[in-house]
Amino acid sequence: MKEVEILLSNEQLGSIKKQITQMILVEIENTRKQVNLNYRYMNKKQTCHYLQISNNTLDSWIKQGLPLIKINGSTRFDKITIDKWIKQLEKSS
Repeated sequence: MKEVEILLSNEQLGSIKKQITQMILVEIENTRKQVNLNYRYMNKKQTCHYLQISNNTLDSWIKQGLPLIKINGSTRFDKITIDKWIKQLEKSS
């Protein structure tokens, strides 16, 4: 088989490197998000990510009755309970 040589300028090589780097970083971030969302019980940061809300909004929702679990001073949120709570809000609106 013959070898094919492709000549690229330094600018083109740099552009390709940036594109590949960006694609890899996006995939790493997507994988991290998926890993964090595979747990049933979440901390506040994971819960904010799961609900796509800010920490301030989460605190507000907790005051409005969003269920949480306290274990030895550690706060956790159950995905199933959160989903049920949101469904109840949908029905009452």
